[in-house]
Amino acid sequence: MLRAFLSQSILHALVAALFVQALLRAWRIEDGAWRLRFRLLALAVPVVWLPVLFVAAPFRSAPTFVVGWTLLAGERWNLLHLAGFGLGDLILLLAAGLGSALFLRDAFPPLFDLLRRPARLPDAGPWHPAAGVLTPIVHTHAKGLNIDPPRIRMVRASTPVLLCEGARDSVLVVSLPTLQRLNSKELDVAVAHELAHVASRDPALGYLLIAVRALLFFNPAAQWTARVLVDDIERRADQVAARITGNPSALARAIAVLFDAGHPPPVDSDATFERVFWRARKEGVERRCARLRQAEVVPPIEHGALRMTLAAVAVLGLVFFVV
Repeated sequence: MLRAFLSQSILHALVAALFVQALLRAWRIEDGAWRLRFRLLALAVPVVWLPVLFVAAPFRSAPTFVVGWTLLAGERWNLLHLAGFGLGDLILLLAAGLGSALFLRDAFPPLFDLLRRPARLPDAGPWHPAAGVLTPIVHTHAKGLNIDPPRIRMVRASTPVLLCEGARDSVLVVSLPTLQRLNSKELDVAVAHELAHVASRDPALGYLLIAVRALLFFNPAAQWTARVLVDDIERRADQVAARITGNPSALARAIAVLFDAGHPPPVDSDATFERVFWRARKEGVERRCARLRQAEVVPPIEHGALRMTLAAVAVLGLVFFVV
């Protein structure tokens, strides 16, 4: 039973991820909010829909259903053997190893940093003069987004820090190097980006994604979906900030400046893998900035709710016949 559940979790996540990715490309959906909804649909398949199927439709494991109705049956792969092991079991083992590697690769660095240094950056003091520069910007954008302005916390750090934290009571965390490196226009749109995260409750969504990734640590397709989902969260915040400020090019400059300051390239003595991952992150930031510099208006999705409903019915129905 456990092997069947793990196998179907990986297969269902893979089918859902590929199906959603195909829809996003075919329908040319660039709106970050809608892309996020479709990604969440794909992630919900192994987290919610699969347990429902195991409880409500146990007949799916019966030989008659497997032989007569399934589109894809992982158990059939065990009819082929390699080195005395069923091919299906070997694929499951390799997939679980890949999923675990992806999860640990993202989980270890922040855990290591947490153990190596204090989890909370030291405060620069509630009356730091730099907070006066941020207050009118925060209040202006908070009003435009119809949210309560978050509290501003100035911190002492040697590198730029600009983020919103807190699932309930949001706090805008800023370090002095951020204000020193960004000009007024860049700071304005960068703060708008962070408040867009607050308006969408993205910190809470981030905690949820961490929990899902830990639960599905063995599932490479789910790990990939969670990763690209984070990219869509940032895309949505970018689009909101660009819309309310009318200055996407300044946001692109701010993103590039803060990334370069906070993520210097690894030195030659660092592991090769670290250089590969740094290059991948660097290229992702460059693509993100290129989208903003194009300054194109994101076309609204037509019949979004209907398309979402059709996609949900199609993907849930499709994985029903994958065992």
